[in-house]
Amino acid sequence: MENNLRKLLSSFRNGIFLFLFLPVYLSAEPGFKLRSIDVRAYPEVKVRFHSNTIVGPQGFILSEELSSVVRLTESYRLDPLESKNPVHLYISIPSYTNAEDRRWIIQLANQLVKISEQTGGTSKLQIQSDTNKHSFERIRSNVLDISFPFPKEPAPVYPIRNWENFLEGIPKNTSTEDHILIFVSFSPEWQDRFEIPELAKRIREKNLQLIVLAPSSLEATKLASYANGNHYPITKSDSYSELFSYLRLLGNPDYELVYFSPWNLSQWKTNSVAGSLVSVDQGIRFEFRYELSFFKSVYLKLSDPLFFFPVSLFFIFLCLAALYYLRGYEEREQGILTTPPSSLESFDRKEELQVYDRMYGETMEKAARDREIALTIAEKTPPAGTSYSYAVLLRRDGNQNSEQYSLQFEEMTIGKSESNHLVLHDPSVAGLHAKIKNKKGKYILFDCVSETGVYLNGKKLLRPKVLHNLDEIQIGKTVLSFRGR
Repeated sequence: MENNLRKLLSSFRNGIFLFLFLPVYLSAEPGFKLRSIDVRAYPEVKVRFHSNTIVGPQGFILSEELSSVVRLTESYRLDPLESKNPVHLYISIPSYTNAEDRRWIIQLANQLVKISEQTGGTSKLQIQSDTNKHSFERIRSNVLDISFPFPKEPAPVYPIRNWENFLEGIPKNTSTEDHILIFVSFSPEWQDRFEIPELAKRIREKNLQLIVLAPSSLEATKLASYANGNHYPITKSDSYSELFSYLRLLGNPDYELVYFSPWNLSQWKTNSVAGSLVSVDQGIRFEFRYELSFFKSVYLKLSDPLFFFPVSLFFIFLCLAALYYLRGYEEREQGILTTPPSSLESFDRKEELQVYDRMYGETMEKAARDREIALTIAEKTPPAGTSYSYAVLLRRDGNQNSEQYSLQFEEMTIGKSESNHLVLHDPSVAGLHAKIKNKKGKYILFDCVSETGVYLNGKKLLRPKVLHNLDEIQIGKTVLSFRGR
């Protein structure tokens, strides 16, 4: 195994030497990648794409095809964007067997991360191991030197399983930027090669580009092919120049093609238009397609901030005006006076109350007294439960009781606000979360309509309940134990 690794690293060193000290004449395979098509201002069409080759603005023929009929555009504008295209790398490299191997593996990772930094992207590094997990988030090239804490692990027997674990920590790429997964392996055979189709499927689902840097083998070719990626044989010195050139070209700025459609179609009818940008002199042919439909036009209009916000404000004011009108209409239907009564009406109403009081001996004051009597009787009815002469709350931190709070007030409030008797510094706790009320020696727990709720003995508190000795109260992440005697 060590002899094979030395041969592979010898080829790697030659490739690095050529890349660093000799001019690179190798270029990546010419190709285009469509970023986005903007038809919000149709018939003006804006096409953003990336090219692996330098595209000149002249010498192109731009056409659109609709129902097998082709029309040429009168004019177009093709300009590179100002900012570079960020290239985000997720690199998985094996460990080393000696100091020489360690130095060259770190040099490979350093060159890859440096290319990502030059484009404004980020990098994540994984050291392959069958037993341990070693990953470095947002690693920088300046730390990948001799002093880098490179863990020494045995050569992985199951590289695909390592890559699957690495893939779990990578989020799905939902942007138009390039997120590239680079797998490096020195082994010509993989014991877990039967898992290749599933790994390739997960790579495609996460919208990642795959690059396999490994010896020439059927397994490496299959993985790159199934995941629509590229395989660079690690034993060829030209592979490193091609890989670095490809990554550098990905970091070049995107191009924006702006033109007016020769068809000038209606945005509210369904049409599928195919565009083609061809240059015979440069040997370039770029094809794209966009659709116009009623639903897509509505979506584009609503997603436009210059249209969405004014229309939203208009509908909000319209709803408020409708609510205000309906409220006034309901008051008029019920005969409620919206203006204060005159002095004459007040005098007549007072005389009617006096006559009613003389005839029946009942007025509003007597009704108020009846309500007070009813409340007094309710207060005299004691709630069911055990009475305690003294009670405390024990605040438990882990498995130990850290603080004790005496329930000496008639009403003890609990919450995040500093005005409470018991303050809990917890973001999930409301300002006034709960309270405990002492009613003739019986302590009643209330939930003050909090969002996360109050739990008594593991069950959510749905109505006020009388506390008993050894009851446990959970508020947010805090557990309080009730003790009474």
